[in-house]
Amino acid sequence: MPKDTSILVIRLSAIGDLVLVAPITAQLAREGYGVTVLCKDAYRSVASCLPGVKAVLSWEKDRAGIKAQVIPFDEVLDLQGTSKSKHWCGQLNRPIHTYHKPYLRRALLLLTKQKSFKLTPVVQRYASAAEPFFSGGFSPKAAEYRLCLPEVHLELPQQPYIALVLGGSYAGKRLDFQAWREIMDGLSRLKMPLVLVGGPEEAGMGESLEQPLGSGATNYCGTTTVIEGFKVIENAALVISGDTGFMHAAANFNRPLISLWGATHPALGFEPWPVYEKQRAVVTTSTLSPISKHGKVPWWLPNPMRKLPLDEVISAAELILQDKTVP
Repeated sequence: MPKDTSILVIRLSAIGDLVLVAPITAQLAREGYGVTVLCKDAYRSVASCLPGVKAVLSWEKDRAGIKAQVIPFDEVLDLQGTSKSKHWCGQLNRPIHTYHKPYLRRALLLLTKQKSFKLTPVVQRYASAAEPFFSGGFSPKAAEYRLCLPEVHLELPQQPYIALVLGGSYAGKRLDFQAWREIMDGLSRLKMPLVLVGGPEEAGMGESLEQPLGSGATNYCGTTTVIEGFKVIENAALVISGDTGFMHAAANFNRPLISLWGATHPALGFEPWPVYEKQRAVVTTSTLSPISKHGKVPWWLPNPMRKLPLDEVISAAELILQDKTVP
């Protein structure tokens, strides 16, 4: 395939999904392809940070122009893989390479909870769809797949700090106020500043966690953009996060990471990528997990995050940070 080929990479959904596209766009660019990403308009700032991307287009604003070939491409790499994206791609009259979702295997995992149905990590599945473009197979390079953040002006603690990500798209990915308070109390003996990260929905909780005298916390919830939040994550000595886009950003930046799992589970294939030494997963003790890919918990079931072993979170933090704590 000619290396001056232009490729339209489609990934419509949320922050974490786009972050996981980074090693794919990086290798496509390394091999000489011109890469454009099509995503939902709300996530264009995130897609703009993907390495090797020449342009970012909006699903809402630009898809009509693409379909009319006003914006031409030679090949299409559909990493969304839904019926909607497949139907739209089928109208482009271009070669299409599609990411296939393991619907049956995922359903069996959710139904039986048997880890024998563990899904292949999503990055590997993305790479399988992109394989025709890779001359020597998928070979991610850490120096290439890091997110490329624009310059941001944000005052961060001067000392090494721990970033706590309070948010999550659904309750099955979020800890409540009391759980975070317990974690913060346990972390206090490490004598490191705590930084709270989240969106407007977490602003109230962040303010309440920040207020107690001596909490050592700085609240960025609701006052920073996603990209500024990435900057907080990039500079953290440790990140503690549920299954969120910020969790995936922490892994992309190779930050020490403790990931928290309730209604979702690493076996669903969306675990932090890549895997490295200073990374721990703390999983709920609830036998109901995993419940769903997205973290939705039916009203008649208890939230598995309520059975997250918080002592394991604190122990993991102490182990990871044993060389950074203040005596």
